[in-house]
Amino acid sequence: MAWVCEMHPCYVCDLEGYLNFHRIQFHHLQGIHRIGAMIRDDSTGIPICFEHHQELTFKYGERKFWERLQVDPFNYSQELYSQYKEKHNDTK
Repeated sequence: MAWVCEMHPCYVCDLEGYLNFHRIQFHHLQGIHRIGAMIRDDSTGIPICFEHHQELTFKYGERKFWERLQVDPFNYSQELYSQYKEKHNDTK
């Protein structure tokens, strides 16, 4: 989680053309069929700034937030997880 937040900008800001490294949080994706808090899986997380995390959580909810942006964040989370595994397998 720390590696993602330290090394990557907010996924949403980056999609919108901004590089926002300010107040980055790790958002555990819940999936389109899940509602509420579920088991946290660090392999399905993305970096997201505080402002977008608040918007996702309190204004739209998981499904509507990503539908509104017309993206599937799971693809990006899998890409990040693959990069993380590569980096940490090389150091062992």
